[in-house]
Amino acid sequence: MSIRDRLSKLWGSRQSGSGDTGALKDRLDETYRTQTALLQQVRRGVADVATSRKRVDLQLATIAQQAANLDDQARASIAAGNDEDARAALTRKVMLEKTADDLRVRRDDLKAEEDKLQLSAMKIEQDVESFRVRKDTLAARHSAASARAEINSATSGINSTVSDVGQAMEAAERRTRELEAKADAVDELVTEGVVGRSGESADDALARQFDAALDSAEVDRQLQQLTTQEDDDGSKPVQG
Repeated sequence: MSIRDRLSKLWGSRQSGSGDTGALKDRLDETYRTQTALLQQVRRGVADVATSRKRVDLQLATIAQQAANLDDQARASIAAGNDEDARAALTRKVMLEKTADDLRVRRDDLKAEEDKLQLSAMKIEQDVESFRVRKDTLAARHSAASARAEINSATSGINSTVSDVGQAMEAAERRTRELEAKADAVDELVTEGVVGRSGESADDALARQFDAALDSAEVDRQLQQLTTQEDDDGSKPVQG
């Protein structure tokens, strides 16, 4: 695989990892928004039930006041000797008291529902907060894991690339040494006249080879002469 292909693959994996991280964050955020909306809905339910309960409390207070007034009217009618008016006032009072009993039952039901919703809201709020913490932690861990994966992938890609470059350099060095050895051999052949120099004719190459041979013969002759002289000097008797 070429260096270009390795870099393209590495970049593609980093882009893919970044996309996965973004998708996970979007899903977590969407779930958190859904839970938050549910919590708001429950809170509105608690507020609505509390409002209804307070309205019933006000109705009970009004009925209690009306019942007290009717009781006073009945007492006044009896004191005046008007039993019919007293009976009518007490009849209305009893009806109000029955209505108040029904309202108290309704008020107690509303209070129980309010308490139940309040507990649900508290639990949901705790769950939402716990999810938020987990969401942020998971997102951070996922980002860190993705970053580590990218670093490992990049390191692996770089090592592979360095290895490829190293192998290419070793091959180039071997080729260079081969070419240098070949060039040295050619230079030697040129020197010996076996191979002609650039632009040199065959006759010139032959003449240079002959000259080189003469030079070599002259060197051999002089070496032989020196050797003979040494031998002669060593064989002469020493004069006393």
